[in-house]
Amino acid sequence: MMGKLKRLLPIGLTVRGGGLVVVAVLLLIGVAWRLASDPGELRFASDVTLIQPLPPDRVRPIPHSAPTASPTPLADPVTPAAVDLALVEPSPDGPLPRIAPDGRRPLAAYARPQAPVGDQPQVAILVRGLGLQLDATNAAINLPGAISLHFSGYSDDLAAQFDRARLAGHEVLLDLPMQPADYPASDPGPQTLLVDAPVQANLERLTQILVRAPGYIGLAGEGGAFAASPAAVPILQVLAARGLGLIEIGSGNLALAAAGVRLPYRASAVILDREPSAATIDMTLVALEQSARAKGSALGVAEPFPISLERLVAWIDSLPGKGIALVPASHLLQAPSGEARAAAEPAAPARTPN
Repeated sequence: MMGKLKRLLPIGLTVRGGGLVVVAVLLLIGVAWRLASDPGELRFASDVTLIQPLPPDRVRPIPHSAPTASPTPLADPVTPAAVDLALVEPSPDGPLPRIAPDGRRPLAAYARPQAPVGDQPQVAILVRGLGLQLDATNAAINLPGAISLHFSGYSDDLAAQFDRARLAGHEVLLDLPMQPADYPASDPGPQTLLVDAPVQANLERLTQILVRAPGYIGLAGEGGAFAASPAAVPILQVLAARGLGLIEIGSGNLALAAAGVRLPYRASAVILDREPSAATIDMTLVALEQSARAKGSALGVAEPFPISLERLVAWIDSLPGKGIALVPASHLLQAPSGEARAAAEPAAPARTPN
């Protein structure tokens, strides 16, 4: 037996004395016993790499795949009020906004609180078209709370998205889809308000828009052909009667009709990212500042493009040094004489379809 074991040992071990032989014999007996008990239990690797631990200053977190939805942002210290049942009218279609019995309006109740800014020029930013793309919506919600957010009524889980946005300090607006000049080549969806539709049909579509979720200050949308038609007046009357505001994007065609029904209204022809490049966005933001200094206030609209949000954040950081106050859109909608000023502002040129 000893002769066989010696033949199994490496030559280097057999020439070093009895001690090494005994150790080697014990190792071989252990291996033989493990193989006899379960031959499949041992596994051998052709290459073994010894990994030395990294020093503490070189340790990095292990990367992981991004979650499908970002965590809910921390609550903003300045947050719009919670949904108030006194501002909700139950209906067979869902919860409709209304003026409370004590006269409170959704526009004021759900506005982001704003401290007085004195004589500083004021700018407001509306980021539009949220709710349909998760990444874009998450990025917009993580912007500074003073930026107002505009959501599509066709979004899934709109009430939950409103809650997240409002918790992060944003006031929210709902999209008002109106017939564009090139309809039906451009179609804003099944709830679009149409120039030639019967008044009752448009009012029913408006109801389906308004019941999507509570907590918004008003609506916003591109007026297009609908804004230039008499069909717009009954819609504006309903919005005014329910205590809401309206922002018209791209033109000011609804200004006179809004003033006629005493609807808080603001038009914005300043689209920051018609060409989504850093140079164009920066130039448009400078023009927005100049407009605010000349008129006292200005409103700009942006898409949730990554470059747009990046440039907005850098620009917002620069505003204190320029003596310009960033305010939520509701602050401009509720400003004294805001209706008269909005009506007097020249309408921006209508966009020509390509």
